[in-house]
Amino acid sequence: MLKPLAEVVEPGADFFVEDIALTAIVFDANDDDVTLWVTTFFDQELHFFHLAATFADLSTLLRLAGERGAEIDLEVATALANESEEADEEEQEDEAPTAGPPPEAGSEIESGDAADSDADDDQPLYPTLLEFISEDRPPVVLPGVALKLAFTYTDETDTEAAFNIFALEGIYLHLT
Repeated sequence: MLKPLAEVVEPGADFFVEDIALTAIVFDANDDDVTLWVTTFFDQELHFFHLAATFADLSTLLRLAGERGAEIDLEVATALANESEEADEEEQEDEAPTAGPPPEAGSEIESGDAADSDADDDQPLYPTLLEFISEDRPPVVLPGVALKLAFTYTDETDTEAAFNIFALEGIYLHLT
């Protein structure tokens, strides 16, 4: 059974994990950060954790995953491009002039088009989730890779929000 990695590592410790497999990538076009869902063997047991990383870190990890990593890197780039295009299209639709004459002075604007466009401005783009948890899309194994991790919180007051989320401090490769 999978256990949260944060339950077995002393809070505040910097540490390494090996035997890593990516099970999901979460990102959106509005942010430079990406969250990786990762499994690892730690103390002879399977654990999971969330890894706060940059797109550059993700690209490095995917390069280390070989041919499959290159395919996933392309999938991420395609998803980002599609997400950006959708955002641009929505922005253009919001700026497009409405058909018909302008309302007469003192007349009431019907709810609908005007109200809907204001509501659309408040709609955030949802993050993209790429999962690797099935037979068709198994986890992305990173052989010979070690990650140096650090807790993303420093005191007990914010542990709830950041529980089991770690910051990536380094990517290391075993040389044989």
